[in-house]
Amino acid sequence: MLLIYGIMTAVIVCMTMSLRALFLPGKWKYHRLSIENFLFLGFLYITIMVGFALVYLLLELEGLEVLQGDRAVQIGSFFERLHTSLYFSGITLFSVGYGDVVPSGIGRWIALVEAWIGYTIPAAYVVKIVSDWELGKKS
Repeated sequence: MLLIYGIMTAVIVCMTMSLRALFLPGKWKYHRLSIENFLFLGFLYITIMVGFALVYLLLELEGLEVLQGDRAVQIGSFFERLHTSLYFSGITLFSVGYGDVVPSGIGRWIALVEAWIGYTIPAAYVVKIVSDWELGKKS
């Protein structure tokens, strides 16, 4: 049990540090849309998606029911649960979901935070680019 919560803490720290990089001033090589910034955003989304999937999976392995859907979620093998967690995390991060897998219990709040992050990353990116561009014009 302690190992699972230790891993979950490490995953949350990794996601937080990835998001933190979006807000650091002057760390981006280019101030406009570039391949480097596009790849940064892509890897940021992948990190967040995999991180939340691991949180869902670890909570499921701990015995908490955080995802409901087909029977594979509750009684499936480790890889079926991992697949379902990744699928649910991706659908939650990028959209409102399809409804075939739904969160329950504490999973609802975790999904709410993930959806909020998924919707605010593009806005934060635009604000970052515009503010860096404005600062560059003034100097």
